[in-house]
Amino acid sequence: MPGKLKVKIVAGRHLPVMDRASDLTDAFVEVKFGNTTFKTDVYPKSLNPQWNSEWFKFEVDDEELQDEPLQITVLDHDTYSANDAIGKVYIDIDPLLYSEAATVISGWFPIYDTIHGIRGEINVVVKVDLFNDLNRFRQSSCGVKFFCTTSIPKCYRAVIIHGFVEELVVNEDPEYQWIDRIRTPRASNEARQRLISLMSGELQRKIGLKVLEMRGNAVVGYLQCFDLEGESGLVVRAIGTACTLDKLSNTSAFLPTCSSPSKEMKEIPFNEDPNPNTHSSGPSTPLKNQTYSFSPSKSYSRQSSSSDTDLSLTPKTGMGSGSAGKEGGPFKTLLRQQTQSALEQREFPFFTLTTFPPGFLVHVGGVVSARSVKLLDRIHNPDEPETRDAWWAEIRQEIKSHAKALGCHAVVGYSESTSICEEVCILSASGTAAVLNPRFLQDGTVEGCLEQRIEEASPPGCGFCHIPYDELNMPFPAHLTYCYNCRKQKVPDVLFTTIDLPVEAIVIGKGCLIQARLCRLKKKAQAEANATSISNLLPFMEYEVHTQLMNKLKLRGMNALFGLRIQITVGENMLMGLASATGVYLAALPTPGGIQIAGKTPNDGTYEQHISHMQKKINDTIAKNKELYEINPPELPEEIIGSPIPEPRQRSRLLRSQSESSDEVTELDLSHGKKDAFVLEV
Repeated sequence: MPGKLKVKIVAGRHLPVMDRASDLTDAFVEVKFGNTTFKTDVYPKSLNPQWNSEWFKFEVDDEELQDEPLQITVLDHDTYSANDAIGKVYIDIDPLLYSEAATVISGWFPIYDTIHGIRGEINVVVKVDLFNDLNRFRQSSCGVKFFCTTSIPKCYRAVIIHGFVEELVVNEDPEYQWIDRIRTPRASNEARQRLISLMSGELQRKIGLKVLEMRGNAVVGYLQCFDLEGESGLVVRAIGTACTLDKLSNTSAFLPTCSSPSKEMKEIPFNEDPNPNTHSSGPSTPLKNQTYSFSPSKSYSRQSSSSDTDLSLTPKTGMGSGSAGKEGGPFKTLLRQQTQSALEQREFPFFTLTTFPPGFLVHVGGVVSARSVKLLDRIHNPDEPETRDAWWAEIRQEIKSHAKALGCHAVVGYSESTSICEEVCILSASGTAAVLNPRFLQDGTVEGCLEQRIEEASPPGCGFCHIPYDELNMPFPAHLTYCYNCRKQKVPDVLFTTIDLPVEAIVIGKGCLIQARLCRLKKKAQAEANATSISNLLPFMEYEVHTQLMNKLKLRGMNALFGLRIQITVGENMLMGLASATGVYLAALPTPGGIQIAGKTPNDGTYEQHISHMQKKINDTIAKNKELYEINPPELPEEIIGSPIPEPRQRSRLLRSQSESSDEVTELDLSHGKKDAFVLEV
């Protein structure tokens, strides 16, 4: 899709004084895109120049429009010496390349210098004219929208959510090149700034190509990160959720268009149609009337384009190459193909979204996270992305295993981060293991075993709290009780998640911010010894952060965390951990027990008094917090804190489900799902 880029330089204001003799500036502007440069006339002796230049025209390919930033450099003209730089403006052209986007950017832009900061403003008008190009082999992804928000944007309706997309671009860092020894600090900074803009554009274009190949038109929950690895290079990586979005023309579009007399229609954020048979065989329906559905049959990672290795998280599907299909019949056929393919391949979806429509989350297993410590100087080909790709694939594989151990088939609220100090890099990933409703996944792309589990309709408001894992074969020790809302299913005593609070959740009282902070000293060491000491510290840090969160949650009389984010940062001689989340009291979970001070007490009366005084203060704080956050759950006469509420039918003992025997309670169960586990004494 070739295009024409037109730029007009109108005026400048508040420029710095560059000529000490006259206390004024002889400013002119260089406009550069790709390898073409234009210049305005010099506007003599003014700090507020009025150039009103002609239109500078660049005829470029759409691939260039996506990768390259428009560079505007403001300079001071000198007759007898080199022109002095005042500052630069980088303009990203990508927002002008969508079909319904505006074709003009205009206004005042701050002129930025990497040494002196902001030095005045410049008024610029930028226009883009695109010519339609149906070349199926083109390398641009014009038209794909990017949203950083982790929920579907307000003025759009999600038709299909295709699944996870990721990409990674590597380049040599200009600050570590040999030429950096002879160039000025400003030139070095600008080389890096330009490279970062170029890499960011290239990364977005490549992710857009993957989305087009999945027949999507947008990326939601887009997270882009820069890793400054020093001599190993500069890495730009991004993850997101590929979607097909439909723009809502007016408020009437919020109402579902297909009538279904058997079900009650509700207006919900994602505006999905509750009729689950829209994609099944039968008369074709228009795109805007189709079910809001998830089709995670083709999460794109670079591995999926090569051989089907263990690291390839999601299998390849039988989709043909080419640009996006048209609405109507062919689109529906494609969806059926994806569904069939997903049934055959049994995919594992990751979603960067944190907000979902009611009924989408059937069960939430809890937070799953993985961390890995890597040495950057061990990368054989620093300029190639394969090593970093393998690292992230390894982390995602571990997250997937944790989620499966929790009896879940998807990860929602997924994010990735890094922390780099010298040659050591900590890779972190976290998300929430979940079981999704198969009616949102196209015609049963979920594994068969899940369908039986979902058959019993969970009551609204507490269904997502019910445990997805098998009670007799739990992956970790947990205290289970019967749901305080429906009294039918088991729930944990506390729930940690990285997602937003579901709209259907029944909450008592108000929520609040809960934070945990942690510092750990480490010995100064080099290379492998340093990486080993960090690896040894990480599990204990994570455990302590979770312990702090648990205690702070109990102190506020709450029992669930939402939007949990844990950051681990590494320095030369210290590791820092910060966890923040929103604490709430879910009506379905049991009331948290108090905090008990325990320890070996010397035979000293004053010490015992001190302990009892501390215990009283803690109990008073919990009572005050319950009052402050208005947490007063309804009293249950048969309630015993930390033990299950019996169902109406008679049970032999409170703590045992019917399938358990007294022998199984005491016996140590070494099976872990379908894998063998071992006991390690530390």
